[in-house]
Amino acid sequence: MAKLSLDSLTLTDTPPQQAIRAAAEAGFDACSLWIIPPPLFPSPLLTPSDVRECEAILADTGIEVISLEVFDLHSIAGVAACMPQLEMGARLGGKAALAINYSNGDRVEAAEILALFAEAAASFGLATNLEPVAGGKSQSLAEAHQLIRASGADVGICLDAHHLIRSGDAVANIAAIEPGVIRYVQLCDGPIPQPPEVALTEAVCERLYPGEGDFPLLDFLRAAPSGVPIGIECPSLRRAGAGMSAVDQAREAIASMRRLLAMLDDGPG
Repeated sequence: MAKLSLDSLTLTDTPPQQAIRAAAEAGFDACSLWIIPPPLFPSPLLTPSDVRECEAILADTGIEVISLEVFDLHSIAGVAACMPQLEMGARLGGKAALAINYSNGDRVEAAEILALFAEAAASFGLATNLEPVAGGKSQSLAEAHQLIRASGADVGICLDAHHLIRSGDAVANIAAIEPGVIRYVQLCDGPIPQPPEVALTEAVCERLYPGEGDFPLLDFLRAAPSGVPIGIECPSLRRAGAGMSAVDQAREAIASMRRLLAMLDDGPG
């Protein structure tokens, strides 16, 4: 059975200690932690001063740190600069480091940076996943796959429903990715269509929980590899602004995942 992860962005401006506890109280198996600055919201950034407390909370709750976020393939110098953060994430039991590509360079340079980042992550026992991101330089699954191949590194793909849909990619294209490359799946929902000018704000501030929108999530999950961890990445400033606690947001998030997965288990129709 796939592990379920509460990914950092879901709780928007929430400190890592509180996010880990919320994941545990809601019944998640895992969480992601934001380790590399700048974070999209200030509070989630894990700092050295947080490590000892987070270690204790992780040990007490049994929550697994499944993903460490998020490195942009912007420069070779950036790889060297993030080594302390990778070491810190590994100390907390992190499984994989996540990369995205907003590089200003060409694909050859981006592939070189990805290979160096994967090597750096591996030196701390971490795997590497690359996430295709709408609006980035590697937007589609095919572009991400091509970049991984060009890097020559053992890098997986993080398949995010938001970026798949908003980049204009299609669920049918998931089948073109060779087995074993997609190693992490992220769920959210949203309206279709969505004005392009809203998409960036939606990505960071207000995604819908599974079942609240029009994304073909059942088809998405049927096309994705089975057994890989499934995260939920659904920032909701509307919920946070209404005073909803991190724990209550986490409980609502996992309930929406479980309803969707139950429908998947029921089969077509």
